[in-house]
Amino acid sequence: MSEYGFGDDATDFESDLGETSASQQGPKWFREGLDKLSSEVKELRAENAALKQERVKAELENTLKAKGYAPAAASLYTGTPDKLDDWLNANGAALARLAPEGQEQHQEQVPAGPPASTVPAEGQEQMQRMMEQGTQSVAQPQGSDKEIAAALNAAKTPEEFAQIMRAHGSQYTWG
Repeated sequence: MSEYGFGDDATDFESDLGETSASQQGPKWFREGLDKLSSEVKELRAENAALKQERVKAELENTLKAKGYAPAAASLYTGTPDKLDDWLNANGAALARLAPEGQEQHQEQVPAGPPASTVPAEGQEQMQRMMEQGTQSVAQPQGSDKEIAAALNAAKTPEEFAQIMRAHGSQYTWG
């Protein structure tokens, strides 16, 4: 401390930028400028951290691709790039592998047409008979809905009504 005291000794307080007691000393314009610079420094630090993180991710993706793994696996790894080999030894079997150079990845071909039957070969004949019998007792639709409605309205007796209904596939017994 000097022999001339000015009433306040604020040497124990330091801000992020290293100046002492910036909020108490200096003119208002200086304090406002210092606050602005301090906030800009914080923004630049955040942007720098994001850029470093993107660079590390790109480096991991390139390394994984060079080792034959899908680059998307980089999002699963949270360590540093120098520990990637250890992580791949422990977890590499669970990751998607890329096709070797010069080979195309071929996807499973889906056959056209109806799906193959799940009925065993010895039951195929019985299945065919069941399918045929299932459609034999059903009458094929005849005419449009308007024509059928007109025929039903024109029926004079319940027997005629029942006959029209049976002709158009009704299995209900009328009358």
